[in-house]
Amino acid sequence: MSEADIPDSGPSTASQEFAMVEQQLAQETSVFALMKEQMTSMFGMVSMFVLTILLALFIRPWYDVAELHAFGESGATQFRFILLELIMIFIFTAVVIALARYKKEWVIKYGIMGVLTIALMYTTVPLMHMLVIDFDVEDFEYETTSTYSGEYVADMGMDGFLTHELTGNATNWQDSIAFYSPESLHAGEAAWISNFSRLPAGDFENLRIVKSEGYLTITNTAWMWTVNTATGAIENVFECNYFDGQGNLQLGMPNGYSCDMAVMAQNGVYIFSNSGEVTYHVISENTGALLAPQAQWVLPSYINYGDGFIEAIHFADDRLLLVTEKTAMVMALKTSKVSLTAEEMPIEFEHYTEAGLTSADFGHSPWSTEKISDNNGMSGLLIVGEANGNVTGWEWNGTKSDTNQFSLQEKMKINGLVDTVKQVQITDLGNSGYSDLLVSDNENSFWLYSSLLKNRATFSVADDFLQGVFLSNGSEDYYFAVSASSIDSGIIEDNMYTLDGLQLYNVPFWAGVILGLLLMILLYFHSEWYVVNTVGVLVGSGVIVMLGVAFVPGLIMIFMILAAIYDAWAVYRSKHMLELADTMIGLQLPILLVAPQDKGYSFKDEKTKMVDKPQIAHSSPPVNASKVVKKKNSEALFMGLGDIIFPGMLVLSAVQWLDSDSAFAIAMFALAGSLLGYLALMSYVARGRAQAGLPLLNGGAILGYLIGGLIFMGTEIFNLGISF
Repeated sequence: MSEADIPDSGPSTASQEFAMVEQQLAQETSVFALMKEQMTSMFGMVSMFVLTILLALFIRPWYDVAELHAFGESGATQFRFILLELIMIFIFTAVVIALARYKKEWVIKYGIMGVLTIALMYTTVPLMHMLVIDFDVEDFEYETTSTYSGEYVADMGMDGFLTHELTGNATNWQDSIAFYSPESLHAGEAAWISNFSRLPAGDFENLRIVKSEGYLTITNTAWMWTVNTATGAIENVFECNYFDGQGNLQLGMPNGYSCDMAVMAQNGVYIFSNSGEVTYHVISENTGALLAPQAQWVLPSYINYGDGFIEAIHFADDRLLLVTEKTAMVMALKTSKVSLTAEEMPIEFEHYTEAGLTSADFGHSPWSTEKISDNNGMSGLLIVGEANGNVTGWEWNGTKSDTNQFSLQEKMKINGLVDTVKQVQITDLGNSGYSDLLVSDNENSFWLYSSLLKNRATFSVADDFLQGVFLSNGSEDYYFAVSASSIDSGIIEDNMYTLDGLQLYNVPFWAGVILGLLLMILLYFHSEWYVVNTVGVLVGSGVIVMLGVAFVPGLIMIFMILAAIYDAWAVYRSKHMLELADTMIGLQLPILLVAPQDKGYSFKDEKTKMVDKPQIAHSSPPVNASKVVKKKNSEALFMGLGDIIFPGMLVLSAVQWLDSDSAFAIAMFALAGSLLGYLALMSYVARGRAQAGLPLLNGGAILGYLIGGLIFMGTEIFNLGISF
């Protein structure tokens, strides 16, 4: 075999490989060179991209205050509305293309201009209001400080609180119970004081109070008595002491159990012993005394209300809420039992947490459509606060079956409002007839208004804060901060409230309307690129904020993924997006942005067809096509508004729905991710390769959002919180 027969695998092959590498390097160099040549238009487009989203962020508070959610609060998490949005995009695209094919461009132009006029005012009107509305509030200040006798022992919901004091001496101990209503706090004295003998109990015995509608059941281990909550009058007295056969005085009941807590209900008295027994005694109609035990149950062994007692509320004839340090439970108060042997107390609801419960309340639900006065006693809200800052609520419907009466209130998304819950209360400021929430920690009380739980006012509190009480006295509203040592109070002024409801002022409203009309008139008669861009940025901002506040980030991301898939199909397979883009460019409508490379470019003279250009990066509906056009030494970059709207929606949604401490930072990560996606998109434009825009732009925004979420919120960012 000659050398000529041997394959050339030496210098020649190496030269070929070197040439290929050199070619690739040259190609890459040309990409950067092309991008450098187009730097002016690319920078201009990036500027408009960021400006549109920032403008949407600027006007967002106006939409937030007005609660302008397209599908309501509940719709913000529902997947079906995202499908509706996609269907509307399909319908819009089909109608425009059909009209274009039948040469009905004038219908398209005037129809879209009419829609754009309305859409434009969704930015200009809020923008004018943002320039004059003061969203800052004055700080609440305390004006007076007073003290109270005794020790704070229990809250009475929105009606006030109770104190307890031992009076007398070892031979004449008395339990002194005082009630402070909002009106009595304003007057500086207790609404009523009720005294009852403690003997034969000693001063070390615990006092337990169970709240019922209209009365209190109180125990001091030696006695049980009921007190009228309106007057403080003692209405019933039951002994929990007796003389044994040797004539010795004994604490407790004759059958051997103690009286550590009691509630009068079901024509009798339920007595709770520290050993876990629950005994039902019928009240004699003749003497008013307790008859022999009629039924007996035992509490679960893990319930220790002796040391961990927090709250006990008798909220229905046969329902008792008992809250301890770890457990909130609702037990059914039966008058008899099936078996003669020891049975566990029937528990119909239970919430257990290792974090530790700190507060609880039961009352009229903020989500009820009825007024407090119209509540028939068969519905309500159970709410608990935990040491880890969680606040959870369950709606109670007493008309349902016993095992299905409590349902989680999923609209209550206020976890993280405070680091640890000191007090959670159902309240009503201003006697509106509808309830709100007051959530407090060691620094502030937050008044969460209406069913949206918007923080309408914040009140600073002391470290030993116990309860917040509202009072509406004529034209003035007061807030009382009850602590272990004092009561601080002050007047709530209107300028201390965060704005609420639709803010429409005459001058800003008409200024916004006129501005929108003038811009549309200018667009019609002079559709140059700077006019198109001005209208496009304003329209894009309005659409971003409207959709961004309407859906939670999880739904927005699903929307973006589906739109990106549709975008790729419409560009690469059906090609109808190219036809739609040509129609919009030909009509010179501001459903896109134009970034000229030099001063010689005129959008009014633009005649280049998208379908005729291989150097195109197309993007999402309604008209989303990024493209470089060269014409008489002038060139411009085009970007459809959808390229900005979709990433902008995620930025707005993050600010709207995420925890306020990390929302803005995560939103900026989403914005940064979309800009990186834009950079990748422009590299394809520079290469002269066709590329759908949304997969890169949306993908970059979603990736940035998730990275920022992991940094600031951890794995909680993957909790999409969506429903169907």
